[in-house]
Amino acid sequence: MKTGTAIRTPTLGPGGESALESRRRRMTHLLVFTLLYTVLAGAVRKWVLQGGGISDLLLLGQLLLPWMFYTVAPGRRSRYQPFLLLLGGLLVLQAANPLNHTLYHGIFGVLLHMGWWLMGFHYLENRHLYCWDRLYRLVWFLLAVELVLSVLQYNLPRMHFINRYATEATTSIAFVGEAARVTGTFSFVSGYAAWLLFLNLWTWSVAVWKRHVWLLSLLVAVGLLTSLLSGGRLSLVITLIFGLFAYAHLLKHTAFHRWSLPIALSLAVGGWAFQQSPFLRQSWSNFASRIEDGLRDEEYGRRTLGVLEEVLYFKGEQALLGAGLGGTYQGARALWGESYYMLQYGGYEEEPERIVLEGGYVLFLTRLFLLGFFLHKLQMPVLGKAFSFILIAFFVPVVFNIYNSVFLALGLGAVDWSYHRRLR
Repeated sequence: MKTGTAIRTPTLGPGGESALESRRRRMTHLLVFTLLYTVLAGAVRKWVLQGGGISDLLLLGQLLLPWMFYTVAPGRRSRYQPFLLLLGGLLVLQAANPLNHTLYHGIFGVLLHMGWWLMGFHYLENRHLYCWDRLYRLVWFLLAVELVLSVLQYNLPRMHFINRYATEATTSIAFVGEAARVTGTFSFVSGYAAWLLFLNLWTWSVAVWKRHVWLLSLLVAVGLLTSLLSGGRLSLVITLIFGLFAYAHLLKHTAFHRWSLPIALSLAVGGWAFQQSPFLRQSWSNFASRIEDGLRDEEYGRRTLGVLEEVLYFKGEQALLGAGLGGTYQGARALWGESYYMLQYGGYEEEPERIVLEGGYVLFLTRLFLLGFFLHKLQMPVLGKAFSFILIAFFVPVVFNIYNSVFLALGLGAVDWSYHRRLR
């Protein structure tokens, strides 16, 4: 050993733990809070508060959650800051669009459009601080709560108290067949759909991390059942595709004798349960009726190719820069009114069209560039990245569904974390 050579020791934090471990512990606490707030705030809003100012504050808290997360989370914020500054600068300019109804609409627009990028880019730079294995039991607990509650809601009358939404006067409940479309602990159906997206990403993550065929089959079965109960056709498609990605990983990295028998038995048990359970058969019958309704109303064309056509053949007059951020957000319209340009445009529903309407092709193409870059940096198969790109770009709202903005960032982070863990 050379004279004068210093021996480096890890920096210790409170209680003698290393600085890295201290940051990981803080990160874990923040993830626990983020999950619990996102999952349980809706339950308080619809079953305890039932509308009013405090309920609105809880909703505002959900909207601000990604910003709070990015502000208080430990770790670095330098590597990807130029991308956030690029998007943030563009959003601020578009918030001040003179065509916008009020500046308040624009401020809300910045909050909404920036949300999940903050969480996503923080994860990319600080994935070493995210310890998803420490959240394993919590996610299982939340999954069990949502499953039991969903089955209960599905079997109760649509207008039963437990099926209410987070509004002061619920006059109608979405249905699938004769049953209510379940919402779990969430305020509306859209929140529950966001939870199912997270569940499917978590399932893929666990398959990569643990490589247990039985565990994967159980999670896929839960995903399929809850998709039927929710009446979400896209949720069912996502469950099947992410489930295939998960099984493909197992088949690639597990010996034949370790997965063939469990998969065969899982299929046999699933088929037997479906034949023996009136509840499962009725769930499928109700869901099938929703599929038939979509075919009869030609809804699938509007929800698939129609989404792309709305962007390619945009019918608005402000196609380049849009008519103002936040102009299509229901909450902003309810508080401060709707601009002349939004009223002139007419009906709008799908997120890609709304992004062009608010921020023009400039914002839409900037978003596609950032999305492609973000997914490129994640550790997952190319097919998974391609499917995720199409899904997020056109079919999963992450701007106007504030639950998706949180769950998608966390779910994709969990998948990437699992692949990095496997490579270590």
